[in-house]
Amino acid sequence: MKKYILLLSLSVLCLLLLTPSCVGTSEVVKMGDDQFPQVGGMNLHGDEKQFPDCLSAEKTIAIVAFKREQQAWVDEYYAEIGPLLEQNPNLAYYEIPTISKLSSPIRWWIYRGMRGGIKDDTMRASVITLHIDKDPFKKHLGIINEEIIYVYLLDSNGNILDSIDGRYSSEKWQKFIGDSNL
Repeated sequence: MKKYILLLSLSVLCLLLLTPSCVGTSEVVKMGDDQFPQVGGMNLHGDEKQFPDCLSAEKTIAIVAFKREQQAWVDEYYAEIGPLLEQNPNLAYYEIPTISKLSSPIRWWIYRGMRGGIKDDTMRASVITLHIDKDPFKKHLGIINEEIIYVYLLDSNGNILDSIDGRYSSEKWQKFIGDSNL
């Protein structure tokens, strides 16, 4: 029995190490000062996306998070964003988990775990995972703390119209949507 488990474990390890990952990495291309940087990622349907080139709505809310534990904070904002999406066909939403460049098997493992945790097809299309060199990305956006999340309102060209950071608060959210005419 031990031989069987060892053989199975080695087979799985070899499969992970030798199978190329479908989840690639991307370089960060700095755009204008008030624009979201150009980055490539993959949504949870496996479609490659160039962000912000993939933006088609008049306005898009994009949430950048760096840690798995921040998903609860993202969900707090989404509780407010979801109804706005239903009311406004010119508004879109993306979650952008931002992860360092890692080896192919680890990227694949993370991608599969995220995909398994999200069953809704619309939400899977809205999650674009970035595997990038985070330093130039953060520098361009003025991000100094990966311990909090960042919420951006973008136009269809990736121009940053407004932003807030940190955990959801009603006061902060009301100011954000009021200033942005959402």
